[in-house]
Amino acid sequence: MAKLGQVSLKRVHQFSTEGDPALIRWHKNALNALMRRFQLGTYPLLWISFAKGVAVTLAVQRLLG
Repeated sequence: MAKLGQVSLKRVHQFSTEGDPALIRWHKNALNALMRRFQLGTYPLLWISFAKGVAVTLAVQRLLG
């Protein structure tokens, strides 16, 4: 029988949803799922958010200008 290799998984920080209103809890759960799926921490998630904001701003500016 072949030995299975040991896989080291990166631990991903999760946002706490305890005691939050429903909309904020939904948003944090969506972020937690995204972070788990792509193995992202909070810092890379913030950079992705920033880049998305820049892209949306440039798209709106191009449409209006």
